[in-house]
Amino acid sequence: MKNNTLKFASIDIGGTNTRFAIFENDKIIKKIRFSTDQNDYKKTLNKICDLLNEYNISGVGICIPGPADYENGIILTSPNLQGWNGKDIKKYILEHSNISEIAFENDANVMALSNHVEFNQGMNDITQFFTISTGLGAGLVLNNKIFTGSKYLAQEIARAPIAPISEPGFHLPEYSLELFCSGTGFSLRYEKATNLKKSTKEICDAYLAKNDNVAYKIISEGIEVLARLISISIAFVNPNLISFGGSVTEFNKWFVEEAIQRARSWTEENQFNNVKFVFDKNGDDSALFGLNYLIKSKFAEK
Repeated sequence: MKNNTLKFASIDIGGTNTRFAIFENDKIIKKIRFSTDQNDYKKTLNKICDLLNEYNISGVGICIPGPADYENGIILTSPNLQGWNGKDIKKYILEHSNISEIAFENDANVMALSNHVEFNQGMNDITQFFTISTGLGAGLVLNNKIFTGSKYLAQEIARAPIAPISEPGFHLPEYSLELFCSGTGFSLRYEKATNLKKSTKEICDAYLAKNDNVAYKIISEGIEVLARLISISIAFVNPNLISFGGSVTEFNKWFVEEAIQRARSWTEENQFNNVKFVFDKNGDDSALFGLNYLIKSKFAEK
């Protein structure tokens, strides 16, 4: 379906806030933010449907937190949106709005798609994306499509056991990637070692100043773990673009750059030299742009 009058919206439903963005010609023309009702899903969905109808939206892409059935638009067991668990979001929106197409995804996957498009990747290109923020996420784009795996669980890497040392006693298994390479992981491991609370910024600043041995150790191990992840990804997937996003990346590009250099020494030379390393251009709006590209592709397939 080709129609220049079509208007698309992207919606990111989070545990605290919902973000609504309207796109025209791949540009955001309006953004609206409001609180997510964690217990009464209908209150939030009614606001969404009102906006979809008010702005005559043709198609919408929606991020919902996992674990979820993204194909059918159902949150399964979200700890932050317990009143939403098991609810058929897709059916509710279709019944209460005038949209003709709807698609659901998780944030890392659509951020990967956003980067694939923004960096002019094509059908024969492979884009690997990593977001380092409160947690650690990943997404992969093959043949211009998000790779979701057999049960929509591809690239769920937080628990991947590739850390070099054991770190038991946390909410994740002891060798989990996310314990070593995320803002939450940095803070939790620092507090365990010192009985002191420090923010990600404080820990990273201490690493750069070299005035805190615990912070230096934690960040050094984080760099090593990210380097392992990069090298393993290159070995398994053979991407020609790896992009990094998320708040930890945005404010600490040196962290990623050091990991890339470490990965070089562990990776087969031809594989490594095939990869272009970049940083996400769209920052906080990356998922919104990815959702826009996703829903546009749904219309193009009609």
